[in-house]
Amino acid sequence: MTNWYSANLLFRANVDDDSGAQPLCEESLRVLIADSDEDARTRAEQIGRAAQHSYLNDAGKEVQWVFVSVLELQDLCESALLDGMEVFSRLYREKEEEPEKLSP
Repeated sequence: MTNWYSANLLFRANVDDDSGAQPLCEESLRVLIADSDEDARTRAEQIGRAAQHSYLNDAGKEVQWVFVSVLELQDLCESALLDGMEVFSRLYREKEEEPEKLSP
């Protein structure tokens, strides 16, 4: 049966400079359709590789956005997308140093 999946993809920006700065990373949530978990992972990896790109920044240095991995794959358990449906969730415990994130 064909289902919708959400895939959390990790990308890293590699900059051709000597700044020594930590690389910038991006998590990107994508929605895809597949017949199985294995097919969904393969499709998510294809999407990640296809999204890789490079460009010159303001300083004239090349920035390469590289696909790193599929961080998480979730079967949405639905054959159709619906307005307002949940496409990703994560359970975690609040860290003491980040209580402001949960404040209204």
